[in-house]
Amino acid sequence: MFIILPAFSLTIKGGISYTVNEARIIAFNDLDYKIDTSIYEKYFIDTNYKQNKNSIANGVFRTKKYNLTSYSDNSYSVSYKYNKKICFYYDPYGKLESIGYTIGNRYPRKGIKYYKNGDLEEIFLIISSKEQFIFDKNKKLIAHWIGNNCYDEQGKLVMTRKKILAN
Repeated sequence: MFIILPAFSLTIKGGISYTVNEARIIAFNDLDYKIDTSIYEKYFIDTNYKQNKNSIANGVFRTKKYNLTSYSDNSYSVSYKYNKKICFYYDPYGKLESIGYTIGNRYPRKGIKYYKNGDLEEIFLIISSKEQFIFDKNKKLIAHWIGNNCYDEQGKLVMTRKKILAN
C-alpha cells in the first residue's frame, strides 16, 4: 500500500522546484520594508481615469503609452511602456493604492508592492508570465495566480483579472 502526501512546491522552467518556504526565503532576501513614494506624487490620482475606465469597459488593455490590468473588484493597474518594471495600482475611483516594482529580467523574478505611504504591502515570486505566488509582509502565502485566476492558500478562487498575458 502506498501513501501519497501532498507537497507544496513550485516548478519552473528546467524542472527546478521550490517549496513554499524556499520561495519565501528568495522573495524576502534583500528587501526594503519601506520606500520614499514622494517621487511618485504625480501618480497619486490617475489623470487618465475616465479614459482608462472606458478602455477597460471596452476590453482595450493596451495603449500607445501603457498597459492596463483590471481586477474583479473594479480596481485596476497601469504599467507604462517606458518603464515596465513599475506598476501603479488604483482603487475603482482612480486613487493610487499601491506601487509595484519588478526586479530581474529572467524567471523566477521578484515583485514588490508598497502602499502609497511607502510601507511594504506584498512580495511576489514571479515564476512565469502566467504564475505568481504572493506573500504578505509577514511572510504568509496569501495568493497564487495561475493565468487570470487568483487562489487563496486553500485553493479557493478569490479574484480574477483581465489582461494580455505575455507568451
